Amino acid sequence: FPSHDKSKNLNTVFKFLAIWILMAHFCITAMSIAFHRAHTHQAVRLSRGLDYLMQVFLWVTTSMSKLDWVSVHVYHHAHSDTPTDPHSPSQKGLARVFFLGVWDYSRAKSDPEVIKIRNRIPTSAFERYIARHLFQGPMAMGLLLMILLGPAYGTLMTSMIFLISPIFAVGGVNALAHAIGYQNYDSKDESRNLGFLLPLNWIICGELDHNNHHKFPKSPTFAHRWFEFDIGWVYIRLSYIVTGK
Repeated sequence: FPSHDKSKNLNTVFKFLAIWILMAHFCITAMSIAFHRAHTHQAVRLSRGLDYLMQVFLWVTTSMSKLDWVSVHVYHHAHSDTPTDPHSPSQKGLARVFFLGVWDYSRAKSDPEVIKIRNRIPTSAFERYIARHLFQGPMAMGLLLMILLGPAYGTLMTSMIFLISPIFAVGGVNALAHAIGYQNYDSKDESRNLGFLLPLNWIICGELDHNNHHKFPKSPTFAHRWFEFDIGWVYIRLSYIVTGK
């Protein structure tokens, strides 16, 4: 690794990128449906099993917990694009939110007002365990990938997966969708719609139609016009059809 066969190396790169893009989609989909729509805004209901499956997946891929994510996001909505918003490109600059948004997210978790929100969130013992042991998840995933793929490929894939949330969730949504695009509604902030940027919006599970969401945060779908597409809503509808709920 790498080998002397250029075609084999190129094929390996394409496979890695394809796996990474699929993992990014699974990761942001779990974040969008569980953390965002279900727990932050109560826009959808999930079965306990599916909810925990998504939370565990997010734990091992992002080291994020429901308690941290939901409390910071509730605070973001309450202070969207004001000086106290933890990730506003109009306040901090597009480059900072895109590249250093994770740093601001981590700092926001310890804000006294965010902690007040955090303390009001209903949680189970299992969810509190995840919140207290954030890095156990990624360590377990990294070890598993190194066993399955070998030390070199396993370490590389672990690193790539761990970058998914900073690139797509923090940078892709909070930076781009508060700086570029169009507005369907006056949402009293700088939120924008970028859903026309497919396949990026497919990867981010429809989250780039952000102005729609900020205007109607309890809507289970982010697509409000004929040319807007929210694959997250498709998944939710399919889950209701399959489970009958």
